[in-house]
Amino acid sequence: MSPVFRGEQKPVNRSGLTNNAHDHDGVAHYQRPDPSRRHRRTEKSMRRRVTLCVMSGIAAATMVLTACGSGDGAAGGNAPGGETLRVWFPGNLSNEIEWVENELVPAFEGEHDIDVQVEFVDWGDLSTRLSTAFAGGTAPDVFGHGTAATAGFAANGRVIALDDYLADLPAEDIADMTFLDHGKIDGQQFIMPLRGFGYLLAYRTDLFEEAGLDPFASPQTWDDLRAAAEQLTVRDGDRIERAGVILPADNPTSMTQAFATFLFQAGGSFLDESGAKVTWNSPEGKEALNFLTELYAGPDAVADGLGEPTSGAGAQHPLVTGRAAMSLIDDATLKSIYEQAPDVAESIQVSAPLGEAVTASFGGAGNGLFISADSKMQDEAWAFIEFLLEPENAKAYVEVVGGIPARSSLAEDPDIAATPYLKPYVDAVAQFRGNPNVELWTQLRDILSAQVERALRGVTSADEALDASAAEATALLEQG
Repeated sequence: MSPVFRGEQKPVNRSGLTNNAHDHDGVAHYQRPDPSRRHRRTEKSMRRRVTLCVMSGIAAATMVLTACGSGDGAAGGNAPGGETLRVWFPGNLSNEIEWVENELVPAFEGEHDIDVQVEFVDWGDLSTRLSTAFAGGTAPDVFGHGTAATAGFAANGRVIALDDYLADLPAEDIADMTFLDHGKIDGQQFIMPLRGFGYLLAYRTDLFEEAGLDPFASPQTWDDLRAAAEQLTVRDGDRIERAGVILPADNPTSMTQAFATFLFQAGGSFLDESGAKVTWNSPEGKEALNFLTELYAGPDAVADGLGEPTSGAGAQHPLVTGRAAMSLIDDATLKSIYEQAPDVAESIQVSAPLGEAVTASFGGAGNGLFISADSKMQDEAWAFIEFLLEPENAKAYVEVVGGIPARSSLAEDPDIAATPYLKPYVDAVAQFRGNPNVELWTQLRDILSAQVERALRGVTSADEALDASAAEATALLEQG
């Protein structure tokens, strides 16, 4: 059986910024922030901005805020020379916003004497906002996105290659950056990954014991997984009361990430090495999707919850409520469980990746930062990225946001090693495999995702779904 990982929950030290930034306690990882403060500095930060403007008197306070603020409610203000580094972060995680605005940016500004304006943009709006900004000549100097978008931005000349900047870093720094190669296109570096992610099998030890299973012997193969799921499933007639296992299935994209895990374990791939030929409908791909559909199909189904939001569900996750005994789960969602349901988290074990033909799981580089090709402050933009990736800041970032640290050396950090929702993913980093870095990948993924959902819902067979999506994707690739 695979090794399992367990540890006592301990308070996370969220300090670690350079420039003597202070500790702070983040709120729940997936709590939605108050929209009224999403794109502005906190009162504390605005007071700091006021001190940079040589004005006095209560009557002048409003003028100070107007002159020193962004004018549109975004964080930051104007540098002495009138230049401001504009940075867009994706998402709306309130604890990330707090850390970036109250700790990271003030520390960077104090060390580099560069004024920074930060805006957080919802993931769902990010691509549209960026397209509009590039078209209007108002793109930010630095912006975050997922690594899946790298090839498209590079091909369209929206971002610059970072190799000249990397050449100035010490060799040991380069070697320490875990996911650096995930941001390369044709050998050139375009994105600097800030963290990694991955999916691993988590399970409830108390429910294992209840079902007569060894809580310290996790499933190692697909057969082990199916057998354990059957023993753990609780039914009321033809209705599943407790699923033996659930997969990430919030939407078609997450369903495809679940498929990817089993595709890789079967020895398959999305595309060939050239990136020009679809291979997800190979025998390995069909074996993987058939295995998944059989988890959900018929009177012997052991999984349910297709379309149910579980990402970042915290205390409402089926693993916590007892509606599922096992779950293929990402690191950020496990973090939300530890934060919101610590008592239940004590009964959760996390297994190393399953091994079928290959020991692997879906994961790799998560979000990262680009430098806009339109930026007139590219050196300052690189300084900001480099600052965020300094070891102490890279550590603080994943402690606040979650994910696998961007630096390999942090795997040995005592705080990281003692954090039970991080350590299993850090230990499994070599087994994580991600999406292909090709220009059309997001479109190809959407084609595949639609058919994977149809197969999991029983609308079509696994083989037909993969062949149909491969044919459509091949036509797209041939169009260029």
